[in-house]
Amino acid sequence: MHKVKIGLVSFDSLGDSLIYLMMAENLRLNGFDVTFYSDIANQLRAWLPQLQIMPLPISADLDAELEVYDLAIVSPPQCVREKLSDETLNVIRKKWVLICHKAPDSWKYDHTQRLKARLSPEILEQLGALPRCGGAIRYRRFEHENIVDIALHYMRERMGLKQVVKNVAVTVPEHLQYRRYIKRIIVSPDSAWPEKKDWPASSFLQLCRLLRKRGYSPVIVVAPRNHVIWVAKANNEFEVPMFNDIGGLAAYIYESGALIANDSGNGLLPHSLVFRLSRFTGNATGTFTGARVGGKSPWSRQS
Repeated sequence: MHKVKIGLVSFDSLGDSLIYLMMAENLRLNGFDVTFYSDIANQLRAWLPQLQIMPLPISADLDAELEVYDLAIVSPPQCVREKLSDETLNVIRKKWVLICHKAPDSWKYDHTQRLKARLSPEILEQLGALPRCGGAIRYRRFEHENIVDIALHYMRERMGLKQVVKNVAVTVPEHLQYRRYIKRIIVSPDSAWPEKKDWPASSFLQLCRLLRKRGYSPVIVVAPRNHVIWVAKANNEFEVPMFNDIGGLAAYIYESGALIANDSGNGLLPHSLVFRLSRFTGNATGTFTGARVGGKSPWSRQS
């Protein structure tokens, strides 16, 4: 039996990349030959040997890159969205299944008839609902579900995947030791929408002082674009390490005792990669729930 080839393209942000990484793993578990395009995931490929992971092609090469697949599922990267006129949208939505967390209805397109002309009935049957699953991952009203749960609902109900799992299994590099630094607590105060979700900086600093008082060694980890800001805020009171790639960040989290994160990609990382690390994420009210994601990742290649 021909194994259906799918190209899955992620948006650039850390949080989005981890959601689409989960989607790639679920497509693989459902028998598809999936290649996942993500600059973020490409930095973690040593942790994910079961997946075919490639860096995002430049915008000009994307069309040719995806032509080899039976179906392309694309959350348009920033380099594509910057040029996304109504005319361009009308072209690409007829070539690729377009998805996004909150995509407009204009992204929807049923590819069934188009694919009938180029694929065998066997392949089309295996694709199931995938040719018509485009549009918003948040495809209906949800009450209390976090983005991970919403994505699982979407994969089950809109993509028609029979086997759906929340976590992506990883192969941890041999030189790493789980929770080697048990007293090191990572505090990650930033997020993609700080005006909506972040605690004030003073609250995070107060939390760090409380942790230190209780015998822990808190460190502050933020996105590279916020590093200088938080070095100043910490004022030599707490360490603020800098990470140039997600692989280094994942290793640091894996060897730490716990992660206290705002509603951000940093908080989603151990959750997505099946770290058993203690993890607390939340919003500015202090309600510790799941994670919402968005925005362009500072670790992405600049187009």
